[in-house]
Amino acid sequence: MRYILLLILSCISLFSFADISSDVQFLANNSNISNDSLYVLISNWNKYEQPDSTGIFLQKENVIDDTLIAPYFIHIPKNYDHTKSAQLLVYLHGGVGRKDFIEDFKEYVPQITALFPDEVTNNWFFLFPQGNHYTMWWDLVGMENIKTQIRNMKENYNIDDDKIYMTGFSDGGSASFHFALTDPNLFAAFYPLNGNIVVGSRVTGKPAYIANLQNRHLRAVNTDEDGLYPSADMRLLMELSLQAGADLLYKEYWGIGHSFDYAEEDIPIMVKDINNHARNIFGSKIYWEYSSPEFNRCDWLEITGLDTLESPKEWQKEYNVKMENKRIQFGFYHDDKFEGTGIKVRNVIEASTSDSMGLKKDDIVIEMDGKAVENIEKLSELKTFKKRGDNVSLTVLREDKEVELTGKFPEVEFNDAFSYDLPSGAVKVKYWGNHFEIETSRIDELAIYIHPDMVNLRNPVTVNINGKEIFNEHIEIDREFMVENFIKNFDRKALWVNKIIIKL
Repeated sequence: MRYILLLILSCISLFSFADISSDVQFLANNSNISNDSLYVLISNWNKYEQPDSTGIFLQKENVIDDTLIAPYFIHIPKNYDHTKSAQLLVYLHGGVGRKDFIEDFKEYVPQITALFPDEVTNNWFFLFPQGNHYTMWWDLVGMENIKTQIRNMKENYNIDDDKIYMTGFSDGGSASFHFALTDPNLFAAFYPLNGNIVVGSRVTGKPAYIANLQNRHLRAVNTDEDGLYPSADMRLLMELSLQAGADLLYKEYWGIGHSFDYAEEDIPIMVKDINNHARNIFGSKIYWEYSSPEFNRCDWLEITGLDTLESPKEWQKEYNVKMENKRIQFGFYHDDKFEGTGIKVRNVIEASTSDSMGLKKDDIVIEMDGKAVENIEKLSELKTFKKRGDNVSLTVLREDKEVELTGKFPEVEFNDAFSYDLPSGAVKVKYWGNHFEIETSRIDELAIYIHPDMVNLRNPVTVNINGKEIFNEHIEIDREFMVENFIKNFDRKALWVNKIIIKL
């Protein structure tokens, strides 16, 4: 063993460590390094350079394609030591549906970190992605954008793989829920603030399954006077999540609207909760349900095939609740670059209140119900005095002429909180020793990822599915699989060395 370690160290000394992918691939191609030694080297990788400055913010960019570049900011903590792993908090802003990225984001970022105590900002990394209509937090491009930014940070800084957390306000809170429901693998826990658990699913049209919240810890906060997601409504969804077995703490603040005015009181509680929840990717139990192939993985379980002709098992339950839709929306997008008085209409949503009123692109809204509307904030304020079913009027400038439009907001309606239009499959799996016990519902194929911390590779691995033994063999480290897995994710803890693929 001493000889192996000396050999590894001598190989390491050859590298500049500017490109971990190349360095790891170089080692993988060295036949003098055994599979076991390569596993030890990668899982203990610690060859990072100390940055020239700490306690600073850096602006970076993620090139998504030839036409889309997503900016983001990172905060390097003052006490960062490249030889020691540090935790990372990902903060997602609200208003992600805007046309352009936030222009003054560099002023916004330090305002958020200033809310946290010095013990946090001096020792934690922060990641602040920027989102817009083309990189919304819950669509596939937006989700991959966030994950790529995390990967880039892990490639350049010594980030603790088991201490990466996600939080955010409004749309950022809704996105924190969405990642927990669909793609929790990189994260230890989620902290949604004034968000709505159903938003990501509604916007994308892809179902989300709240029973998946069994696999990660969440601590959510809502407020009672929030005009978008009032706690009285969100409470119903949190209760439903608990019925589905979610690992959830839920808190409400009263007397506060759609704002982070409770930050001073709540952030110390959040920080304490974060410090009590590291990621455990080797949990002995997983429940996972999916219908979209993009969201088929939770830690060491991957579902690779559905059997939609099969009837779902009794334990695969559909959790839902009727929600009263009280939200008042005109249904148009405004031109946020318009500098005149009023609101210039960029686009009108089909079949919306605005559409039925006859609002058109390039109209400039100057009054609502006879009251002056200087900007979008004033319109939002006036809407708070309206309820569903009320009549409404808008005065607009159209080709320099004033035109009055009249209409009516939709009546109150009750809808399912979650839409389950697509057939889904689910898996319940647990393991002990080298044995895996699996129950499936509408599943055609699945895979189990193997890690030396989970099983003893000297002993055979057995897999029972629906009461039958399907697999009983020894598993070895697959060198190529292990290296490809690491290069894809730069996750030293989730260093899967092989996988068992089972066709049912």
